[in-house]
Amino acid sequence: MRKNLSLLFLFVILVLSVGCNNDDDTEVEALRSSVYELQATEGFNVTGTVTLTEGEDDSTIILVELVNSNTDEHPAYIRYNSGAEEGNIAITLKKCTCSVGETVVSTLDNGELIDYDGLLELGSYVSIHQSLEEMETIVSTVHIGDDH
Repeated sequence: MRKNLSLLFLFVILVLSVGCNNDDDTEVEALRSSVYELQATEGFNVTGTVTLTEGEDDSTIILVELVNSNTDEHPAYIRYNSGAEEGNIAITLKKCTCSVGETVVSTLDNGELIDYDGLLELGSYVSIHQSLEEMETIVSTVHIGDDH
């Protein structure tokens, strides 16, 4: 009887040790993210954030969340240079509807591939415009990238 009990105990230990095998040996790299605070331009009170999140497929998710905006559609762009230099459009973002816009980006408007690191190195800024009818009016901007 004692021999059977010892074998049973050994069997239980073996089953538990196999059942508790930790398969977490493979590390998953965490996706990187950067958050930038939108600054209202003179005469406007629209602020918020622009969040760049690295995608798993060399894309970047760009989330624009506006504060103090109306419910109009606000066109949004990533532009070359800084806001003071008024650069050309690098990436056309989805319009912010009801204060939120989300765009998945893997290319510039000219078709050139760009990933998360490339966006951070672009030396660019985000411009938020008043409305489709008032494209010349920029209500909020923020410089994005490593050198901000």
